[in-house]
Amino acid sequence: MKKSLLIAAVFAVAAAVTCGCCHKAPAGTSSESIPEGEFVYNLPCKVVGINQDKPGKSILFLWLHGGVSDVAKHSLFEFNHLDCCAADDSVLNYLTKKGVKAIALFPVCHQASVEHAVSWYDCYSDVKAIMDAYIDKGYVDTDRIYLAGSSDGGVGTWDYVEHYPDYFAVAISQSCSRPHPTDVPVYFFNTSSESDATEAVKELTDQGCPIYYKRCPDVKHGGDAKECTEEFLDKFFSYRRSDRD
Repeated sequence: MKKSLLIAAVFAVAAAVTCGCCHKAPAGTSSESIPEGEFVYNLPCKVVGINQDKPGKSILFLWLHGGVSDVAKHSLFEFNHLDCCAADDSVLNYLTKKGVKAIALFPVCHQASVEHAVSWYDCYSDVKAIMDAYIDKGYVDTDRIYLAGSSDGGVGTWDYVEHYPDYFAVAISQSCSRPHPTDVPVYFFNTSSESDATEAVKELTDQGCPIYYKRCPDVKHGGDAKECTEEFLDKFFSYRRSDRD
């Protein structure tokens, strides 16, 4: 998809395309409404506001989808937030249930719906621009920015924590087998469909990388979404970026 609208233009037209009503921001933050719905920044992106009636700033949750070569790009938003597994829905349900004020971003990679693998590596600056649009508006608690992805999105998670370590408090990588060096804590799950990453993880943890790996041999690709339990997410969302300072 060609780049078509500047981020500033999206905020200007958000009222015309929003999928829900948003509250007036509390004192000390921007008074503008948080735009929600399906937008084209430099990438298509679905935006979901959660518990926006609560005071204070939102946490930011970024989800990177996996390969979707059999889905027409214009229909991507209709397919479980762009992935074959339920991990992203588990997170949204958790945040809603727990009453956490949050903004969830689901961008679409440039290479979605093509035959070769999705490469989030090629979308660094565009995804960062979407996050920055919400951060710069004063909507986001920058100590609580969270990242997750599955399959090709799991690979993208490793790329992003390596490329933007100062953004994320913690990350989840699922259904892939390519761990990278990281200063950001990463919970790493993979299945019988992927290569066992035990040795690669040990090499990195021996260097001090905070990687927490669990092999899930009883399930296939995408099945490690089951690890996103309420107990796990309690721990995951307790992380703060400032914990590493």
